[in-house]
Amino acid sequence: MIYLEKTLNLTPARADVRDNFIKITQDLLIPACKRLGARLVAAWYGNYEWVMQTTHLFEFDDIEALKSFRIKSCQDRKWGEYSAELEVFSPVRRSRLLETIGALPPERLHKAIEESQKNPLKVYTLAVLEVNPDKMTDFIAMLKAVPDPTPIIASWRPISGNPNQVIDLWKGDIWWKAENMAYQPATGDQEWVRQLREIAPKERILPIYTLPYSPLL
Repeated sequence: MIYLEKTLNLTPARADVRDNFIKITQDLLIPACKRLGARLVAAWYGNYEWVMQTTHLFEFDDIEALKSFRIKSCQDRKWGEYSAELEVFSPVRRSRLLETIGALPPERLHKAIEESQKNPLKVYTLAVLEVNPDKMTDFIAMLKAVPDPTPIIASWRPISGNPNQVIDLWKGDIWWKAENMAYQPATGDQEWVRQLREIAPKERILPIYTLPYSPLL
């Protein structure tokens, strides 16, 4: 599987603008995805770079499926209408391709999507890690050892760009509560934390909030 990540800076960053964008997306993007063969697996917004920054994540079986989608979308009138609306709602945006790192199968994300349809979480967490260049194999091995009940549901890295960045997706708000962020004296890290920091010394924790049309609710 490969994933197309599209990051949109909604401008101006207001709740009513976001709501209008949601309607346009539901009217134009969602039907186009079904028609053109792009699987939207997640859609969220957060305040990690800019207020209400929005991300769409599309899943494709392989690069040929992505090529087919891009050819079809260039010829699709409704997709053209959606693209024109993006110029209004998000004049600044970026895209990149992601791949799974092999530690967690795509089925884990698919299962989380099914579960969220029954019991929406609405809040997830992105953990963005910087892995030491010679430690990616160790990181993958550590991630493979994560037990099934652990709320991590996907792990990706950029296909091009920074080869040492890893993006993990966790169920729920795993850390970002104000009382957890306040200073407390160290009480001694767990051993797995010490091991993780030897492999990936830098990490960002980002809360994200699902949008109404996201399959991952």
